[in-house]
Amino acid sequence: MTRRAVLIYNPVARGAPKLERLRAAASGVAGWEIAIESTAAAGHATELAKRSAWDGYDAAVACGGDGTVNEVANGLANSATALAVVRAGTANVWAKEIGVPKDPAKALRVLADGETRLIDLGRAGERYFLCMAGVGFDAAVVQEVGAAKKRLGAAAFVLHGLRKALSYRETAADVEADGQSLSGPLYWMVVGNSRSYGGIVNLTNLAKIDDGRLHVYLLRRGGLPRLIWLLPWVVLGKHHRRPHVVHCEIEELDVRTAGLPVQIDGEYLGETPLRFAVTPGALRVIVPKGLKGTLFSSGNG
Repeated sequence: MTRRAVLIYNPVARGAPKLERLRAAASGVAGWEIAIESTAAAGHATELAKRSAWDGYDAAVACGGDGTVNEVANGLANSATALAVVRAGTANVWAKEIGVPKDPAKALRVLADGETRLIDLGRAGERYFLCMAGVGFDAAVVQEVGAAKKRLGAAAFVLHGLRKALSYRETAADVEADGQSLSGPLYWMVVGNSRSYGGIVNLTNLAKIDDGRLHVYLLRRGGLPRLIWLLPWVVLGKHHRRPHVVHCEIEELDVRTAGLPVQIDGEYLGETPLRFAVTPGALRVIVPKGLKGTLFSSGNG
């Protein structure tokens, strides 16, 4: 039986494949009928994904960067339609984390050759996130990067991050996690559903994407020297044990202090106060067959 998918294509994403190439690749996926829809504005990918779920499509394929993947995941949440991805955009962290090939034709063949798994989604207010949310330092960087990321790619985040690290300061924050107080200085907090940060390092390295929990890493003090000092510990996976770092697993977390910037999946969301929570088993995803690793609690992926 032929299965149906819609490929949701962001034509302005950095490094987006040519539409003609996508059409050729889509036509060659055995057992699948793939329609292509182009996004026209922010939020359009979510609308297209919701429509695909409503119409009973087997999958929606996000072709764009992290923002496009996030929008499609929001449209598919709590539905039977699975998320697949074709790599484009500045980073596309999820595609890298699960090992989706760079070539669009090979990425689309994951529809036919891959397997479907059920994962959790994080939630920031009313919006879902697939990989992680950030409060404080990194969200302030994301807020400033803007259009520069289309010109410079990941380098834009590095350059703006270095500059922001020279000026950004911690804030006294009222934070509660599963009824326990984490209040105190907050420089940077990451709430992770998956592990990879920016497709570069496993910042929330103990997270599993299907265990009904989120991992919180809260850095009390920051600044460029401390961030540089912390980096080797991140690479070693031991940063959660360092001074000024708080790590915990949570189901719900409230940041009650107003005015702290927030990003989700690399896109600026707004400011606190905000509640973060996990929605277990909220999204079906199609991943390469036999995916190995420790991202999934089963030990696969």
